[in-house]
Amino acid sequence: MNKKKLFLIDGSAYLYRAFHAIRNLSNSKGLPTNATFGFTRMLLKLIKEETPEYIALFFDVKGPTFRHEMYDQYKANRPPMPEEMAQQIPYIKQIITAFGIPIVEKKGFEADDLIGTCARLGQEKGFSTVMVTGDKDFMQLVTDHCIIYDPMKDKTIDKATIQAEFNLSPTQIIDMLGLAGDTADNIPGVPGVGPKTAMKLLEAHGSVQGIYDNLDELKKKKALHKKLSENKEQAFLSRQLVAIDQHVKIPFNIEDFKAVAPDNETLFNLFQALEFRQLQKEFTRESEPVEKTYVCLTDLKNIKQQLNRLKKADIFAIDTETTSKHPMQAELVGISFSHEPHKAYYIPVGHVAFGNEKFVQPDRETVLALIKPILEDAAIPKVGQNIKYDYIVLSRCGISMQGMAFDTMIASHLLNPSRRGHSLDQIALDLLGHKTIKYEEIVGKGKNQITFNEVEIEKAVDYAAEDADITLLAYHILEKRIRENELDSLMQEIEMPLVPVLAGMEMNGIQVDRDKLSNLSKGFEQELAGIEEEIFSLAGERFNVNSSQQLGAVLFEKLKLPTQKKTKKKTGYSTDIDVLTKLAQSHELPGLILRYRSLGKLKSTYTDALQLLIHPQTHRIHTSFNQSITATGRLSSSDPNLQNIPIRTPEGKEIRASFIPRQGHVLVAADYSQIELRILAHCAEDEILIDAFTHDEDIHTRTATEVFNALPGFITPELRRQAKAINFGIVYGMGAFKLGKELEISRKMAQTYIDNYFKRYAGVKNYIDTTIATARETGEVTTLLGRKRRLEDINAANANMRGFAERMAINTPIQGSAADLIKLAMIQMEKALTKKKMASKMLLSVHDEILFEVPEKEVNALTALAREVMENVFTLKVPLKVNIDAGNNWAEAH
Repeated sequence: MNKKKLFLIDGSAYLYRAFHAIRNLSNSKGLPTNATFGFTRMLLKLIKEETPEYIALFFDVKGPTFRHEMYDQYKANRPPMPEEMAQQIPYIKQIITAFGIPIVEKKGFEADDLIGTCARLGQEKGFSTVMVTGDKDFMQLVTDHCIIYDPMKDKTIDKATIQAEFNLSPTQIIDMLGLAGDTADNIPGVPGVGPKTAMKLLEAHGSVQGIYDNLDELKKKKALHKKLSENKEQAFLSRQLVAIDQHVKIPFNIEDFKAVAPDNETLFNLFQALEFRQLQKEFTRESEPVEKTYVCLTDLKNIKQQLNRLKKADIFAIDTETTSKHPMQAELVGISFSHEPHKAYYIPVGHVAFGNEKFVQPDRETVLALIKPILEDAAIPKVGQNIKYDYIVLSRCGISMQGMAFDTMIASHLLNPSRRGHSLDQIALDLLGHKTIKYEEIVGKGKNQITFNEVEIEKAVDYAAEDADITLLAYHILEKRIRENELDSLMQEIEMPLVPVLAGMEMNGIQVDRDKLSNLSKGFEQELAGIEEEIFSLAGERFNVNSSQQLGAVLFEKLKLPTQKKTKKKTGYSTDIDVLTKLAQSHELPGLILRYRSLGKLKSTYTDALQLLIHPQTHRIHTSFNQSITATGRLSSSDPNLQNIPIRTPEGKEIRASFIPRQGHVLVAADYSQIELRILAHCAEDEILIDAFTHDEDIHTRTATEVFNALPGFITPELRRQAKAINFGIVYGMGAFKLGKELEISRKMAQTYIDNYFKRYAGVKNYIDTTIATARETGEVTTLLGRKRRLEDINAANANMRGFAERMAINTPIQGSAADLIKLAMIQMEKALTKKKMASKMLLSVHDEILFEVPEKEVNALTALAREVMENVFTLKVPLKVNIDAGNNWAEAH
């Protein structure tokens, strides 16, 4: 008869393994989550593979144990637990509890002793016990009914394993460990006696006591005899220290260890807060089953009937299915909509494979003609998830959608801008506890992936209708939360009006000079080849320049350059930008590596990639503008990212010069001048800043005069550069350490600069102190136009997390307000261009700049209009100023 198994997990060992196995993992609030994630995965693996019927988890408790009373140097050399690990323990324990697993710990004892005690008691109750750990000390507890299981190595250790490996019994393991000692726990053992010597001694004499009873037999081995003789007391003490106490007084009821069903609701909430997306999906909240009606509309009569209902709906959700995730390349496959909960409809118009002969697809143009009046009626409100995508797809089908009232993705971002993901899948999980059908489940992955028009109709209906249904359900929750959080004006006056503006810019695209990009690529390639030869010459050998491992060997082993730091996994030499920059001061080769990497990135990211992104029909590049990525509300750009092209380097300027206007046009760039510092002046009500901007002074020169206590005529370009770094450093909450690093001055000198700044700019100092104090009270900060950002860690005990939150508290209202103003400017510019019936078009938004493509005859009018609109978009206590330039390419216009 098989005995029942009792699994005893060494939680402390799990914790350290998880922490060191995964590095640099945190949630969007900055909470370290690496140990929590690793621990949970390890625990889940054990539960899934072993399905334990009885289980418990054991932890060490902070503070001295009975072993410290025996030997005060016990574990004296062990460093304290890293703060990042300690922060995660409460979350790990909550997860364990939610899994229904009891936690056993006792002050004055280690997890080992508690496991040993429970292992003994379990066996006495007739159970087989499995100690889940990788710690070799537990071998002393192995019996016929007690084994070790190391899940990381997938290794089981029983009596036979110990006998085969050590030729010892489990009880002799105590003697071996005692003789050999343990540097990690600072157990002295017998100096000079290692595990191999200890094993031979124990084979001959059975135990530590046996060795000392027969010590005279070892006189011929003088050195060993001396070591043992001189350290007898230490040998017996060490044996006591390594012996696991199996008789700790703890309450023990085996039924308390019986496995129970996990608390999915609690686990779901924990994984949601920790941002463990996959785990969150595994533990979806239990919700009442709801009857859903998802209908495929193919008959024109039924289509007209449902469209008539849309006209009367308070609001309806719309979603398009297409052949591509890129709207400028996508062909329409079908349209889904929902105007009441749990009911949705799908109209297929572009499927090539139905998988069911009874379906007859309606004519695409007929469907578009029927739905066009509804979609173009601004009086009929629509909601979408990333509705900008649908707008562009439909626009390319001849439908200019109006009445876009709400976007669930944007709303989710406004409510939690620090969160990384605002997909419909995630929104459904968070708000509805519903796990949606994944796109990959429908179209497949990799080589087997198909396009949506090839999906069988039944699958397509379920997927597309669900998207519309979930979007409508999410809207009703999110819309209420937006109002409750007083974000409705921001949503309705900035974010939603911006959607068609951005869509228009994406559709406009921008022209590039393919020949220039090609020539730049060739030039970069030649220079890279030349640099590579220089590198080989200096290194004295050929190697893979792109291999950090090979480069590290050349720099630190062959050239003997001073090692700066190891890689994150401590497996090799770091050759990151900071390391190479320091080394470049004393050797030519690291500088060449930096140049090589920089050129290589420009070539692959821009000159090569941009050529491949030229649209085959429009012959222009169409980037995507994202409203739900950055925590401050700034727009970001992707596919391609046109916001990160270097501005100051000659190569960056050459790449920008490849962006050109269409024939008969010029590019005009309207760039807000120092908008963040102007917003700082307004928010801080600082007299000096207000005076400087009001009188149109050079703000960096003015700051230099104030901080360095010098007359304007004595301010050198270098002093102005330092003042500029201070100005923007203050906005970004920069401390003395980072400022000193940036200016290449001592931390003490940097602190003096900051102190001098705050003495002169008292309003700024007061603003910073007040903002942080308010954030501590409310847990959030707000921009001038009402954008909010929660700062969960503003009162954190961890200094690093608290410091990061404080910097965000200073920066977010400034940078977020600047983001809001540029968005407002884009909306008003679009209205003004339309009203004046101008042919000029907005193409790009890059931080504080708007780039226009302007007919040559409209340049003066556009310049005047941009200045008028942008400088009066919002009233500050200082004037807004716009710098405007025109040129035959982006570099000339900037």
